[in-house]
Amino acid sequence: MFVVNSAEMQEIDRIATEEWGIPEIVLMENAGLKVVEEIKKRFTNLKDKKITLILGKGNNGGDGLVVARHLCNLGADIKIFLFGQKEFKNSSLVNYNIVKRLPIKVHKLEHENNLHLLRLSLYSTDVIVDGLFGTGFKGEISDFLSKIIKIINDTDCLKVAIDIPSGLNADTGRARECIKANLTVTFALPKIGLVVYPGTSFAGDVKVVDIGIPSQLVRALNIDKRILQLDEIKNNIPERDENCHKGNFGHLLVIGGSLGMMGAVHLACLSAFRMGAGLVSAAIPASIQTNLAVSLPEMITYPLKEMVPGILDSEAEEEILASIEGKSVIVIGPGFGNNEEYVSILKHILEKIDIPIVIDADGINLLARDISILDNIKAPVILTPHPGEMARLLDISTQEVQKNRIELAKKLAENYGIWVVLKGNKTVIATPKGEVLINPTGSPSLATAGSGDVLAGMIGAMLGQQSDETRAICSAVYLHGLAGEHVAETVGKISSKAGDIIKAIPIILEEVLMDK
Repeated sequence: MFVVNSAEMQEIDRIATEEWGIPEIVLMENAGLKVVEEIKKRFTNLKDKKITLILGKGNNGGDGLVVARHLCNLGADIKIFLFGQKEFKNSSLVNYNIVKRLPIKVHKLEHENNLHLLRLSLYSTDVIVDGLFGTGFKGEISDFLSKIIKIINDTDCLKVAIDIPSGLNADTGRARECIKANLTVTFALPKIGLVVYPGTSFAGDVKVVDIGIPSQLVRALNIDKRILQLDEIKNNIPERDENCHKGNFGHLLVIGGSLGMMGAVHLACLSAFRMGAGLVSAAIPASIQTNLAVSLPEMITYPLKEMVPGILDSEAEEEILASIEGKSVIVIGPGFGNNEEYVSILKHILEKIDIPIVIDADGINLLARDISILDNIKAPVILTPHPGEMARLLDISTQEVQKNRIELAKKLAENYGIWVVLKGNKTVIATPKGEVLINPTGSPSLATAGSGDVLAGMIGAMLGQQSDETRAICSAVYLHGLAGEHVAETVGKISSKAGDIIKAIPIILEEVLMDK
């Protein structure tokens, strides 16, 4: 499903009305009706339900006037509070003139003297409908408006946002102050602000509804942002017939590990097996080779020479390059260590290989020491940073990364011709072609040590089974999120550990493949 920013949605609306000839008032009527439909689903009967609409005087408020009219026809007790000094125009004015003829009380919200009546009305209301601002809102929240928002948020009832919660930036998901909706009914396509954090915490349950904009119109715009959906993930997982063998499903090499960090490699390798990798090998310091081999006997191990336990010798670089022979995918970084001497190992690997390589954890920290290493790559490269690692790569703060996740991931991917998997709430996947894919799955249960190692192994395994890198990455990220949701339901969001995520992989794979 495509996802759009405010400018793209405005262009879609413009083309629909000006070029396709769909009257604005038709789209407004459809929008209002869809909001009413969603409200009706939450009540057995709307007769005598007290519903308060708080509306601005733009098109978002016009949609709200349609909602008010139809709810009134269903027998609901309707009150409207209008915010703003300007007057209704065009289709919104038509709907306002109709509403004035109905038994609907309309009050103004122009100064603080009006707030007492608003509080009284909301005290006994069953539903609040927010139609203050639409997707184009970029302004500042005034002190007066801030008080309105606080009164709304302090009211204990169902809060329904029309298109987007008022105060939320449709492009970034950020908000200084915002109405906290239980339900957002958004039109035609989801907006970025509704599907990324912190916008998700304001939007509640998001319903994307059709208001009559032709799908051909949307497809013609070549929108480069999408939300991943289960159906496409199902089709990305290759079928296995009776004649298959381990060589059909890739040979993954994990390069990493150090004293005290053996577990990172173990988790990456075990998750790769659970994700269907045919063969999994690990190139690790000799001092941890025996313990790692015992912990996962299905794995092939390559012990690397060390200067001292935990620190690789200069000869280890040639041993790593030799271990890459015959492999189909590489994961480098889990538990590897961030020694400056290892930068040259990463550099020489990237100069000489042409198979996909996932750079994770300490591999990203090494890259942050000299990101110009990416200037001369010939292999498909996938970076999997969490926000802190992304900040080190770009030499900015973590807060800056979190404020602009989509654009930063997209820019990094395009600049170096790589894939960027920016982990976090609603993981962002950016491709070399400028496409952005947003993952809707996941849970706080994934916020645990080793979760990233599990994901790196899953991505590596999928790259060995799926020739299309983007499809492989998306599948692993989506399924990793589903595994996290399963863990949240069975173990809990608080008590989870990385091993629980790995145990969930076969379960969610079976569920997904059963519906294929």
